[in-house]
Amino acid sequence: MKKKYILIILLSLALLLTACGRKSSQFKTLQQIQKEQGIPVKVKTVELETFTQELTYNASMGGKEESNGQSLVSEVVNSVNAKVGDRVSAGQIIVTFPRNTPSAQYEQALTAYNAAKTAYERMRNLYANGAISRQELDNVETQYKVAEANLNASDKMINVRAPISGIITNISVSPGDRSYPGQNLFTVSTTNGYKAKLMVADRDAMKVKVGTPAIATWENITLNGRVSKISLALDPYQKAVPVEVTFPSNGQRISFGSTAQIRLQYLIKPNCIVVNREYVVNENDKQYVWINQNNHAIKREITTGLDNQLQYEVTSGLEPGEQLIVEGISLLTDNALIKVIE
Repeated sequence: MKKKYILIILLSLALLLTACGRKSSQFKTLQQIQKEQGIPVKVKTVELETFTQELTYNASMGGKEESNGQSLVSEVVNSVNAKVGDRVSAGQIIVTFPRNTPSAQYEQALTAYNAAKTAYERMRNLYANGAISRQELDNVETQYKVAEANLNASDKMINVRAPISGIITNISVSPGDRSYPGQNLFTVSTTNGYKAKLMVADRDAMKVKVGTPAIATWENITLNGRVSKISLALDPYQKAVPVEVTFPSNGQRISFGSTAQIRLQYLIKPNCIVVNREYVVNENDKQYVWINQNNHAIKREITTGLDNQLQYEVTSGLEPGEQLIVEGISLLTDNALIKVIE
């Protein structure tokens, strides 16, 4: 009986081991699956493209035309009659100073103007009636015009007006602040486009010229423009060349003062085969890409030309219509079976 139990146990163990062996044989390694079905990859059909070389900067976007209202006196600001974002017209009073500002002498100029105007009007009536000569009228008219000019000059000192029509994009003073002569009090920008000011290194400024295409990107908005002005001298503080780039708005709305990425495309070469750097394998001072050929990975040596840090221009080794492998490259071996994933 004891021997019978031992035999039953041995048979059970044998059946269990057989079952485990069958179960384990149903599982395959990833390498086995890839060998049988192919390494999963993604491909891109090679096409002729435009290769570009660019200089990239970050810059504030201002109005295509901007003008500042400046203080002509050293005085406390009396009032500010607009806020950032307001649309204003040329000649509209934005900042005022007291009428009794000593350097403006506004009250004296106003009194002199009123007296000269009254005298001129009286003399003009006398001349019309033949009571005085033309010379006498001309003398009074001259005094009147001088008084008018003095009043206008005084008025400009205490009433700072918008120099152009547009939108207030900056106000740098508040009521009660003391200004100084030459200080920018506010900025008005037109709404017919944008302008960015760049500081370009001297070695790069040689690559740029007026008319060089530029692309501004801010969030999901892209504007195409051109270099409109290049300074002939280095900025003495930043040791770089000031460059202005302008962009039409084309119905897009970027907030003035926003920082956008500006790309200056100083070289544009059409009809090139262009490959991203991450698709290129460097080995022993040679460059290779992987090509899909009849569902097999083929390692292909290429020759590159221009380089823009992100892409290469391929001058030989690739032809339009071939399938360039762009994902799964690290798993490949030469002539390995591959499976293209859409």
